[in-house]
Amino acid sequence: MIKYRIILIIIILSMAGTVHGGPQENVDEHLEDTHQGGEIIPAKGNFVAAPIPISNPTVGTGLQAALLYLHPKKDNSQSHNSTSGIGGMYTDSNSWIAGIFHDGYWADDIYKLTGYLGGGDLNLEYYGIGDDPNLSDNPIDYKLTAFSFSPRIQRRIPSTEHWYAGIHYLFIDTDTIFETSEEIPGLPDFQGEIRTAGFGLIASYDSRDDNYYPAKGQRFQAMWTNYGETWGGDQKYNKFSTFMNHYQPIIDKTVLALRCNFQASEGDVPFFDRPYLDIRGVARTRYMDQFTLSVHAEGRYKFRPRWGVIAFVEAGWFDEDIGSLTSGRTIVSYGGGLRWQVTKEKKLNLGLDFAISTDDNAFLIRIGEKF
Repeated sequence: MIKYRIILIIIILSMAGTVHGGPQENVDEHLEDTHQGGEIIPAKGNFVAAPIPISNPTVGTGLQAALLYLHPKKDNSQSHNSTSGIGGMYTDSNSWIAGIFHDGYWADDIYKLTGYLGGGDLNLEYYGIGDDPNLSDNPIDYKLTAFSFSPRIQRRIPSTEHWYAGIHYLFIDTDTIFETSEEIPGLPDFQGEIRTAGFGLIASYDSRDDNYYPAKGQRFQAMWTNYGETWGGDQKYNKFSTFMNHYQPIIDKTVLALRCNFQASEGDVPFFDRPYLDIRGVARTRYMDQFTLSVHAEGRYKFRPRWGVIAFVEAGWFDEDIGSLTSGRTIVSYGGGLRWQVTKEKKLNLGLDFAISTDDNAFLIRIGEKF
C-alpha cells in the first residue's frame, strides 16, 4: 500500500499491485485463443486505453486516464497476470499527477518485480497527527509537489511454493507549502523541502488463484524500511507494515474477502509518510499517527458472468502508543458497490463504490478491487 505514495498509490498505483484494465469491449477478441488447423495460438499481449472518472475525499473529483499493457501468458500457464502502464489524473482541487508503473511476474512466478515512477502537484488538507481537536474540523490547506521512484523485487524462496523474499527502495522528493496566511492573516505561508529515501526488506506469501480477482487463497506481506542519509534522504526513521488477506468461496459465485492491515513507525518521520488509515470514505491524510490498525470484510457476488456487486464494512484505529491502539476512537466505514469485468478472458473489474464513514459519504470509482 500511502507513501506519497499517499497519492501516487491512490491514482497511478491504484493500478500497481492491484488490478489493471479499461472498458473496451473489443479487447475480448484479442485475448481469446484462436484455433488454426487444430493448433492453439496463445493469446497475445494487449493494450487497453481507459479514461476513468475519479472521486475520493483526498483529492476531489476529476478524471484519470490510463494506457495499460496486459502481458501475454504461456498457454495453460498458472502464473499471475503481469501489467505495465502509464497513468495520469487531474481533479477539481487543481491536483494533478502522472507516472508509469510495472507489476510483473516471470519464470512461472519465481520472480516478482513491481515499480513506479511519477510526480505531480497535490492540493490537500492537513488534519494534524493523531486526533487533533484544533485541526479535525478546520484543517490547514497545503500544496505538495512530489516526485517519487520505487522499485521492488522478490524471489520465491527455494523449496517453497508460495513464500517470497526480496528488497525494495523508495525515493521521494517533496516541496510543501502550508497556506497558513489563510488561517491567520498576516502570517506568511510556510514552505519546506524534504527528501525521503529508504531501503528495506520484504517477506511475503501468495497463494491466490488470481491476482486480479482472487476467489480463494491468502496473501501476506511484511515490509521493513530504513530511511536516512545512507539511502539519499534527509531524515532518519524506520517503518514497518504488514497485512494479511484471506479469500474464501462461500457459495456459487460468492466470495468472502478479509483483510487486516498494521503499520508502525519510529524516528523523525515526515508528516506525509506516517502510518495512515486506508479506509473507504476517509481521506488518506485524515488519520495519521505512529501506529495504525485496520480490519476489512467484503462480500463479492457475481450475478452475471461479467457483472457483480460487493458489500463491505471496515474499521480502523490510530494512536501514538501501540499499547492503547485499539482503546481509542474507532473509525468505521461501510457500503456497497458495482463491478463490471472489462474483458471476457481476464478478471479485470471496473468498480463503483459508495461508502458511508465516520466522517463523510463518498462515491469511489476504482480500477480493480480494494484488496
